[in-house]
This record gives sequence, C-alpha cells and structure tokens, in this order.
Amino acid sequence: MGRTIAKPLEFKGKGLHSGADCKVVLLPSSEKGIRFKTENGIYKISEAVVEEDQRLTGFVFPDDTKIRTAEHLLAAVSGMGIDNLLIESFGGEIPILDGSASVFAESISETGCTGEKERSAPAVPVPFCVDEGKRCVFAMPSDVLRITYIIDYSGTPIGVQKVSYEINEKTFKEIISRARTFCLAAELDYLRANGLAQGGSLDCAMVFAQDRMLNESGLRFPNECATHKVLDLMGDLTLCGVIPTAHYVAVCAGHAVHDKLVAKLKRALIFD
Repeated sequence: MGRTIAKPLEFKGKGLHSGADCKVVLLPSSEKGIRFKTENGIYKISEAVVEEDQRLTGFVFPDDTKIRTAEHLLAAVSGMGIDNLLIESFGGEIPILDGSASVFAESISETGCTGEKERSAPAVPVPFCVDEGKRCVFAMPSDVLRITYIIDYSGTPIGVQKVSYEINEKTFKEIISRARTFCLAAELDYLRANGLAQGGSLDCAMVFAQDRMLNESGLRFPNECATHKVLDLMGDLTLCGVIPTAHYVAVCAGHAVHDKLVAKLKRALIFD
C-alpha cells in the first residue's frame, strides 16, 4: 500500500523568486508514488523535466505546467518517508516559508501517516559521477542512504564546511530540515536585476556580508550552510521518483550538477 499522510496539509506564503503569494496542498493518496496535479492532468514527479540555472530551480510537466523552488518540499517528503502523495501547487512556486524544510517536516510529523512504508528505491550498483572540475557529485554503492557535502566559500564568514549524514527520519527532522537557504550579500544585486529573489528577506534566508552574517538571530547550528546543500540534493534526487540508495558525495556542486546526476540515474536504473 505504501505510506501517505493521514490528512491534507496546506501551506501558504511568498514565492522566493516571484515574491507573489502562492500555495501548495498535500493530499493523502493510495496510488503509488509522488505525483503533482495540474490543470490538465496528474503526473509522477519522475515525469518532470528540469528547467533551471544555478539559482533558479524549477521543472515542467508534459502539459507545460511549470513549478519553481520545490526542492525543500520534495526533500521533506522523501526525508519523512512518504511513499504516496498528491501535490497541488498554486501560483507557480512553492512557498519559501522560513527558507528551510522544517515547517513541511514538522507538519507531516504532527499530522501523522497511514499505511506501511514500502519504498522500492533501487540501489546504485556501480559508481556514478558528474565531474565539472571544481563542481562534482558522486553516487557510490552503499547499504544505506548517506550524503556527504563539502562547500568552499573561502574569504567569507561561511568558509569551508563539510557534513556527512546517514539519512533517516530522525536526522532529517531534527537537523537537515532546519537548515535554511543562504546567499552572499554581494549576489543580491545580480539576483534582483535578473528578476530573482523578489520574495527574499532575512526571514527566509541566511545572508552573509564579506565579514559577517546579517541575520541577527545567527546560525541555527554549526555548518548550517553545508547542511542546507544536503537538503537541496535530497530534493533534487527526489525527481527520480524515489531517492536511489547510495552514498552521495558532493563538492561545491549546486542544483545544475545535482540534476545532471539525476538524469544519469534515471537513464541507468529501474524505478518501479
């Protein structure tokens, strides 16, 4: 049967890039897989085709419905062990909320789930790699799902960070889901000049100047930035339909590199 949420959940807020009001509704489902309902049909998440650059993440379904910034929500669905789910998105973007996946994860936890967990995630049988010089990501055979992530923002307060987590519901809910998105203050002019980050603020992102963090509340925990990259990778890997079991190692990768790995995995593995 698979595991789904016990009752519908609704989230409202601003879109990170559009700045417009948007909403997403999660609905219990007895049908296998994570699916999106659009005006013209219902599609598996694995049918989505990525359309993005390094900063604007989004995908399009076969009916040309586009949805942006869904990676935090998708990470929460996978991280909280949901097999079956129907998602309806309104406004073209998933609400950014506090810039993390904690609201999604907490709501799923509080609402509860029904059915037995029935993941049929394929295991990565041989190493896969996307190597673009300074940016790379590997998927290596492993008995458990693990993500190791290294980032390098030398010369800024972020610095060089490395984290490594075995992925399970406890670790996801208590640590990974709480890590917020981040950027450098020097990037903001570029983003806004290109019509991005219109809904961004210190309430939904960590922002770092050359010498300090601008958020008065500070970090939620050490290495929050690298941990957020783990969150992003989980969301991107969910585009396979289910995250393949592997040890993923990423170095300064980012969404564009993540999605090249996803494309390789979808071509090489069999997903039920």
